[in-house]
Amino acid sequence: MSQKKAVVGAVVLLLLVAAVLPFRVPIRKAWRRAHPRHHNSSGMLKNPEAMCFGSDGTIYVGNQDSGDITILNPDGSFRSKFEKVDGYVSGDGTPTNVSRGLYMHSYAPGRLLFTAVHNVVELDVSGATPKLVRIIGKKGSGPGEMDGPEGLTKDANGDIYVTDEHNLRINVFKEDGTYLRSLPLTQDPQYVLVLGDRLYYSLNKRNYVVCSTKDGKEVLRLGHEALFPLFCYIGVPASFAAFVILTALKKPGRGVLAALALGALTALACGWDYWRHSQPGENRRPDCITPSPDGKRLYVSDRDNGRIQVYDLDGKFLFGFGEEGDKPGQLDDPIQTVFDKEGRLWVCDSDNHRLSVFSADGKFLKIVQ
Repeated sequence: MSQKKAVVGAVVLLLLVAAVLPFRVPIRKAWRRAHPRHHNSSGMLKNPEAMCFGSDGTIYVGNQDSGDITILNPDGSFRSKFEKVDGYVSGDGTPTNVSRGLYMHSYAPGRLLFTAVHNVVELDVSGATPKLVRIIGKKGSGPGEMDGPEGLTKDANGDIYVTDEHNLRINVFKEDGTYLRSLPLTQDPQYVLVLGDRLYYSLNKRNYVVCSTKDGKEVLRLGHEALFPLFCYIGVPASFAAFVILTALKKPGRGVLAALALGALTALACGWDYWRHSQPGENRRPDCITPSPDGKRLYVSDRDNGRIQVYDLDGKFLFGFGEEGDKPGQLDDPIQTVFDKEGRLWVCDSDNHRLSVFSADGKFLKIVQ
């Protein structure tokens, strides 16, 4: 009897593991935050996830953990920081810190544009104190509303594209914040980039980047779609059903064996998919998409592999650099990337609490923290 209980317990444990696999990313993220493998930041950056350069070389960094925007001099030394901005309210209408540490850009001298708490914010940072220029959107699912905005970009006309993650769409606004339209998607998007007549956006929970026309017709993909959710959604119910059916037919031993076999196949399939997305040219949670200064290459933040992947505009993989870790040249959850005027790529090395700088061909140059 005890042996039978042990086998049943093993089946239940296997099913639980398979059921948890689709949620491994947020679980791992929470574990890392609670049990960091290296010391928490003692410097000026606290989990930086966003950055951009001002026209004079000033560096603006959005810190997720501290909820502030840190301003650095062009040489990387500290200048100042701020958390609150007069007049700013979240998409819920609540006064709060202006930054969630998410994507930011400086499209005009003295201006910052970034995603905030269920809205988009533009600030005037030309003076000693940042001033609110406008708030775009509020929390909701209606036209011009947002629920969990993440990435944003502008096109050649000045229109603003914002990924509306939980509403499964990309919202488009005029430069003055007037709502224009939405592009519905089948998955929740993370980052968005407009290059000419093409739209690139990352589906980080599905492990690939889509290139489409501006009206949403898919042209190509960078990387392949994750299959582990499909394996789990089929394998877990099948294992449970086999156990229940065979037990009902008074063949519990065969039910246990069938459940174990199906569970093992599911686990192996998920493991294969996990391995596949660690190979060159594949991604695990792709995020920011940054064009090279000449506009001929795309640099994609491959967050869970701790690296940057480089493709041409037609999706051909060229090369990658970086690996997961906290040593110089290694990355831990790289997010927004930006090229400076010298053609160097700056990476928000978020879980290492620093900015890592590389040449365009992937040579490590320096760290700012």
